[in-house]
Amino acid sequence: MDYLGTFPAGFTELVKRLLLRDLERATILFSDESVIAFRTQTVPVKLPYLKNQYILIAWEKTENLASAYQIILDRKNLGTFEALSDRLAKKRFVIRTFIEGKPAPVIPHLHRQVEKEMVNRLSGKPNSERPELEFHLHVRKNKQCFFVLQEKDHREEPLPAGTLPPYLCRLLIELSDPQRDDIFLDPFMGSGAIPFARAQVGPYGLIFAGDKDAEKVASFKAQLKNKRWEKRRKTIFPKLLDAAKLDIFQDAFITRIVSDPPWGLYENLNAASLYELFEKFLDEAARVLAKTGKMVLLLGSHIPLPAIIEKTSIPFRITEYYPVLVSGQKALVYILVPI
Repeated sequence: MDYLGTFPAGFTELVKRLLLRDLERATILFSDESVIAFRTQTVPVKLPYLKNQYILIAWEKTENLASAYQIILDRKNLGTFEALSDRLAKKRFVIRTFIEGKPAPVIPHLHRQVEKEMVNRLSGKPNSERPELEFHLHVRKNKQCFFVLQEKDHREEPLPAGTLPPYLCRLLIELSDPQRDDIFLDPFMGSGAIPFARAQVGPYGLIFAGDKDAEKVASFKAQLKNKRWEKRRKTIFPKLLDAAKLDIFQDAFITRIVSDPPWGLYENLNAASLYELFEKFLDEAARVLAKTGKMVLLLGSHIPLPAIIEKTSIPFRITEYYPVLVSGQKALVYILVPI
């Protein structure tokens, strides 16, 4: 079966590695900065590092939306429909069109022809108001066209401003190379999305989730009371914590730090205050992180982390960095190790 997944722009190579690691005999069909198509013999559950995951019906290079419609009409043997005939038959459906990731007006006469083709294949009925199936026809900037199926509405509630979505947290944690004996720290936990994501990745030693905002710490503690965390509560420690003063931790105690520090967008921090915070935090992080440890930071692209490290001679080395997009904002993910 063929599938298509989406993810935040900039993580293509990481997502490729994760797919080939997690899916038996998987083959990458095509990819770009925020989309990946793959074939696998197994039926994957929703992969936690993908934003969306669809069944891929057809794909091809094309010039425009009109020729994309034509690709579907010309493909008389779409094996995916045959394989899924029992699941898809006699259901209400809608076909939505997208150009470069944005909703686009349909081409009426071609759209009607494709709807007719779907009726013939599925014995269903077009219904844009109450569809049971959604077909999406995309034309990307690189001229890649694909036709995918979304079986049900899986859109999530909007997250509060500044809150990282679970799939992005998972990508950041994967970059840290998580180990079963990790002593993990997020000193800017905010909503707690990153520590909770780490708890779901696999075995670990301890997780420390810190923030200087008492309400956020209290909220995290309340979430820990949920039954899903019952077996892990004794290994997850929320702390009222100033990231610029990590004196509750001994030297070289932490093995992994993964965090989304303030960007200054929501915290009313001017540039001077932001840089001072980073200098103090990095100095403390260098002290508490084990020599074999690793730190992953998600920062706004306007924060000059390499310059701050160079100016202060803080003993960190940047081993990798990834330009990414987070909610439309340009950002950088840095991987750092002690020196």
